[in-house]
Amino acid sequence: MATSIESHVVDITTCAICLEKLNIPKYLPCLHTFCESCLQTYIAAKFEKEHKQGIECPVCRTSVTIPKEVNTPDEWAKVLPLNFLIVGLIEKERVESPLKQCMVCERMETKSEASFICVDCSDLLCSNCKKHHKASKTSCDHEIKQINELSSVSESLKAFKNICPEHKGEELKLFCADHQTPCCSMCVSINHRRCEKVLSIENAAIEYATNDKVKDLKTHLGNVDSDVKAIIKDRASAKENIEKEYQQKKKDLQIIFCDLVAKINEIKIRREAELLKTYNEAKETIETSIIIFQNKQKNIENEKQILDAVVNGASNIQVMIEVEKLKKHLQEHNQLIQTKVKEHLDYELLLKNVENITKLADQMENECHITCKKTNTCIELSSMIVTPNVSEIFSFCRFRSFNSNDLRFRGANKDAICFSVSKEIELCGLLSYVCCNDSSTCDVIASVKHDTTDLVKVSNTIDSKVAQDKMVRIEFPTPVKLLANKKYHAIVLMKGPDCYYGYNGKTVVDSNGVVFTFEILS
Repeated sequence: MATSIESHVVDITTCAICLEKLNIPKYLPCLHTFCESCLQTYIAAKFEKEHKQGIECPVCRTSVTIPKEVNTPDEWAKVLPLNFLIVGLIEKERVESPLKQCMVCERMETKSEASFICVDCSDLLCSNCKKHHKASKTSCDHEIKQINELSSVSESLKAFKNICPEHKGEELKLFCADHQTPCCSMCVSINHRRCEKVLSIENAAIEYATNDKVKDLKTHLGNVDSDVKAIIKDRASAKENIEKEYQQKKKDLQIIFCDLVAKINEIKIRREAELLKTYNEAKETIETSIIIFQNKQKNIENEKQILDAVVNGASNIQVMIEVEKLKKHLQEHNQLIQTKVKEHLDYELLLKNVENITKLADQMENECHITCKKTNTCIELSSMIVTPNVSEIFSFCRFRSFNSNDLRFRGANKDAICFSVSKEIELCGLLSYVCCNDSSTCDVIASVKHDTTDLVKVSNTIDSKVAQDKMVRIEFPTPVKLLANKKYHAIVLMKGPDCYYGYNGKTVVDSNGVVFTFEILS
């Protein structure tokens, strides 16, 4: 995210980039002023790094688009308007300095004490520079005074020059009261020929000083400044809250998934124990069967040896006796084989319902999603009334048609109606018909009462040019809460040209699940 320069500026005559006294002060559309050379460097750096067709103000990040006729950063910095107010303030500051040096000599990098001042140029001059100043064709008619003759040096200066931003070299000498804008002679001849009140800028300034416009602007700026600070404080609080929420939810996730991992590990340990037990049982069964047949094999080997010994060395009687014994053992061997051969000991270890574990993992992926919910809060401001954001605002007109014949309202007329609603709502305003002349305006006072109490009352001027279907919205500063089945009165007083009016009005209207019931007042 782009960041702006922190404000270390002592006053408006200090450049926010180099933190030195402004040199050739040029200002951006946002009115922040910088040295021309600082802006050249800043613009060149931005162009080289980001290749953009514009820059952002180094202080407030306002976007500034490059003019079409400009090709280089130097050209752009040069065509930016000079801040004559700052020039005048700096010159005034230098003139009022206790150490008065000749400004012309300073520009030639020499020093000499000043004894004179040119009222037109606001330059302090030494005796030698005064002679050259008077000898020059461009400055021979300038008013030059001795410094010690002036009671107040700054009051006599003409340092605060005002040059027209549109017409190069033209001084702002006129003021159009119709458009409240200073003009040069070219501006008046081109853009203000039909304006009725064009004054000299001096007379306009005298008239300006007699009213409270500066005081009002200062008050309004103070209010806006307070509002901006309140919003910054609110946003800082929101940032602090979201940081706290983040840390808390991070802990919650840690606990949730640690518990989940612990439970999974617990199940894993149990399942591993079950697997080991099942494995051991199967293995023991197989090993037992192997031991039985290994022992049986030892019996058979012994019996074979007995049979060989009897055949090779014993009498016939002994042979008969031993063979009968061995035949009985052979039967036992066959019975064991017949019994044990039917036992299937080729085990397979199975993990049942594994697919459900996969489904569970997929289900877990869809659980515990992260979302961010905005709360609908309203900051109390000084400069304006802010209405809270409403998710949906519905409107309706109860009239089936409108009329503009001889029965239309004329002059000042008051209209009122009694109504109730079926459920609690917030009423954001009223719809009103406009003047029959589609280019006219009229003054309107609208209010909603409960018994004799005004719940809201607004005054406004409605313009027929912005009407839709011959109606405009009269919006309340803040929504008015209306309770179910209570009677309210909507009153509209209109002053101005003839207005449209509605007729064939419905007495019951269902608007998005809210039933409005109207009673005509006699």
